[in-house]
Amino acid sequence: MNERALKIVMEMVEKADELNVKVHRAPCKATIIDAGVEVKGSLMAGLYVTRICLADLANISITSMNYGQLTLPAIHVSTDYPSITTMGSQLADWEICIEGYYGLGSGPARALALERPLPKAVALKKDFYEKIGYQILNPKQIYEKIGYGETADVAVIVIEAPKLPPDAVLMDIAEKCKVKAENVYAIITPTTSIAGSVQIAGRIVEVGIHKLTLLGFDPKNIIFGSGCSPIAPVHPNMIKAMGIVNDVIRYAGSTFYIVNCDDEEYLKNIISRVPSSSSNKYYKTFMEIFKEANYSFYNIDLGEFSPATITVNNVKTGNIFSAGEINPTMLKMALTT
Repeated sequence: MNERALKIVMEMVEKADELNVKVHRAPCKATIIDAGVEVKGSLMAGLYVTRICLADLANISITSMNYGQLTLPAIHVSTDYPSITTMGSQLADWEICIEGYYGLGSGPARALALERPLPKAVALKKDFYEKIGYQILNPKQIYEKIGYGETADVAVIVIEAPKLPPDAVLMDIAEKCKVKAENVYAIITPTTSIAGSVQIAGRIVEVGIHKLTLLGFDPKNIIFGSGCSPIAPVHPNMIKAMGIVNDVIRYAGSTFYIVNCDDEEYLKNIISRVPSSSSNKYYKTFMEIFKEANYSFYNIDLGEFSPATITVNNVKTGNIFSAGEINPTMLKMALTT
């Protein structure tokens, strides 16, 4: 996946001016692509970042959708490699916290760094999560679960952060991925940027698969995944931006999966627990939830990261099951208050 993603990175480098991104060579010789920190970035840059996160193993397109009185751009993602592209690459479970620098890491570099720990807040709550029925997997267990592993000479990582990373961060990534620092490629997308809004909405399929896996479903039994989510309006305030980029998925993100499952009662039960509407915090905006978690992303209950709707087709029987709803009223409230 890292080799596939590198090809997209090279396209970004070649089209840097067109994409409104800036390429830096760090002192340690790692390559940094700024997609919104010191530059404007662009919607197209966000599409490139989404392709990188998914190792270019998904079809991605942009359209516009009506949600009650709101018309918003929306991203559609579909993949025939759902568990590998999402749990194996796109999942943002790499907590980067070095020398005062903090960011959320995702992308194919994760597949090379299996010894990194769980995010601290998740590790602290692991026993509690398991008592309520969540399946908590460390990085190594994730790849065992999806049946995937890789070695590569290059590491491609996407970091959601408001600043460009210092050498200490890049060197740590190189060490954890067992590659030379000069072979690290880091794409930086602030939550408050255009590219950030796009690439977070582009996680719609991953959000549903992560929730299914969290509830105990085997991701290897997911054959196909697709989803559509509004792209959040860009907001300059990081806390507000963090709220709305997640609320567009919680209140208007739709997902569809083709699965292979022998036990349909079990399947129906899990599906009923996937949508955001199954949470007792559904009528709280994500910004309120973020505040309750002391503005610590990983301190938020993992179950809150959910799509608005899920539809599942079981190839064993041909049956279709669905749960959740698109909620234009809550979407508008989250975006405008």
